[in-house]
Amino acid sequence: MTAPGEAAQRKAQQAQDHPVLDRLARVGMVTYGVVYLLVGWLAAQLALGDPSGSASGAGALQEIAEKPLGSLALWLVALGMAALAVWQACEAVGGHGDEDGLRRWAGRAGSAGRTVVFAGLAVLAVRTALGDGGSSGSGGGGGQGVTAKVLDLPFGPATVLLAAAVVLGVAATSAFRGLSDRWEKDVEVEGRTGDVGRVVTILARAGYVSRGVAFGVIAFLLARAALEHDPDESGGLDQAIMKFRDEPLGPWLIAVVAVGLACFGAYHLFRAWYLRSR
Repeated sequence: MTAPGEAAQRKAQQAQDHPVLDRLARVGMVTYGVVYLLVGWLAAQLALGDPSGSASGAGALQEIAEKPLGSLALWLVALGMAALAVWQACEAVGGHGDEDGLRRWAGRAGSAGRTVVFAGLAVLAVRTALGDGGSSGSGGGGGQGVTAKVLDLPFGPATVLLAAAVVLGVAATSAFRGLSDRWEKDVEVEGRTGDVGRVVTILARAGYVSRGVAFGVIAFLLARAALEHDPDESGGLDQAIMKFRDEPLGPWLIAVVAVGLACFGAYHLFRAWYLRSR
């Protein structure tokens, strides 16, 4: 008799392998890549002192909304992100079968975390398409407002410090994934060999490491806000860029990170084509 857990894993694997979900997940990878390409471009604009929007997922979606057929594109983004959320949820339940013990559970936990991220982007895309995206923090003050409210709660600083630790974990995981080439398990062999493989390798390494640096700076700002009980010290990538832009070599370093984030987006365009489900 099959145990309930094994039955759930088998059903999750079957759902993940379904052609419809596979195609929609690839669409999601493309839209996710486009979002990060826009985040990189917006970050570069901020580094140059000529901001045209917020260097965030919300800012990228707002950029899409302002283009011709932007509303239709946002609904496509929402569909793709929702499909990726389902796909990662299946991965969290029945994936990572090639790993054992702690690594398997860590992989499934990572997939569960990505499920939340993609679901959040899907909701944000819907809200932006409906004209309600601005309140989600497309500007610089959204993150600070949330941090201020949390800091005023009992154990608020400890909660923000815990959030900083979580973001730091995401940063470390992203950088490790790029430096160790663990990203290769997500790509079919055709995308890891030959001339295409060389291009994908450069994009993946630069992208994951740059994303790790960006999240690491955000974690630092959150930790400082918690320790100093000052929400103005927190924020997203926008605040990080503004704080470090006037430092020596600051604009150049930010530009490098911006290019890296764009590489992360470009990598996902390749990954959509060479997607390896398990």
